[in-house]
Amino acid sequence: MLLALAGTALAPALLPSPMVGRTLSVTGPPSSRLAPPTMGIDQDAEEWIKSNLGPVKSRSRMGGSGWASFSRIAVEGEEREYFVKTSNRPSDVMFLGEALGLRAMYAANAVRIPEVVHFGDGMQGGSFLIMEYLPLGGRADPRSFGRAMAEMHLAEPLAPEAKEGKFGFAVANTIGGTTQPNNWDDDWVRFFREQRIGHQVKLAADSRMSKQWQLVLEATDNLEKLFVGIRDDIKPSVLHGDLWSGNIASAEGKPCIFDPATYYGHHEAEWGMSWCASLGPAFWEGYRELIPQGEGFRDRAVLYELYHKLNHYNLFGGGYGSDALGLMSQLARIGDTKLKGVAM
Repeated sequence: MLLALAGTALAPALLPSPMVGRTLSVTGPPSSRLAPPTMGIDQDAEEWIKSNLGPVKSRSRMGGSGWASFSRIAVEGEEREYFVKTSNRPSDVMFLGEALGLRAMYAANAVRIPEVVHFGDGMQGGSFLIMEYLPLGGRADPRSFGRAMAEMHLAEPLAPEAKEGKFGFAVANTIGGTTQPNNWDDDWVRFFREQRIGHQVKLAADSRMSKQWQLVLEATDNLEKLFVGIRDDIKPSVLHGDLWSGNIASAEGKPCIFDPATYYGHHEAEWGMSWCASLGPAFWEGYRELIPQGEGFRDRAVLYELYHKLNHYNLFGGGYGSDALGLMSQLARIGDTKLKGVAM
């Protein structure tokens, strides 16, 4: 199954993002791939390392995609190594969203996140991102992973806007190859309605989707019925934003996540990709020790899954469209049921 990966602003659709410290092969049609970075930007990255971290002891290629190349660099006198991404495209297009997202999650000091050291543009074009190299293995203890994710969601946000209770992020980023708007909004329901589902529906340009989404809004009072009893308790949490199996690992025995589509939102929205994240009972036991399941969670889980199914439809088409329409129908039925319950 093809899945959308995130973590780099405006990365082309259908191309997987790099996993920290793993070597990847390039897949996908040649027409979807950008030209690889030139040696010039690789040299710019090394020059920055030499000037700010120390002489380069060794450098090894670690594969790449059609839009970036990856290297592992060791520095004289340092135990830790560095993972470097380089691209022909400017940093505000390629690496800004990923770098800020990683830093936002890193600040929570909960899940193991690769530390961003520097990112920027080259002297003659292109850009690079330097972060700590993490030797990734299989998953860590699932219960510990669940607790670590809860701790991340409960941590004080790094962004001052999120500290003030606003939802969004400092920049627009991407989820897979799809632009993800993140304009700050102090109303979570409105934010998710307009900048998440509404945005994806517009991108789909599909009359069936538009019509069914309108039915959902009518049945749920613009989604308000799905948040009865918890609306005032929703606080901005830093979210990975695209948490599926390919973005989860362990580093030195600790739970680790990477390649984010980060923003500040309702912690429940993190689980919209649970259908392909393989989160078992032990994970949820650990998570629920710190964050109990909220009233109406199962109904909202349908809404949060819808966002990712719509995104997959916009990226890959196929059966994801039917999945999205089915989830919309389910949400409309949930709204109608809640209305009948109130009437009774």
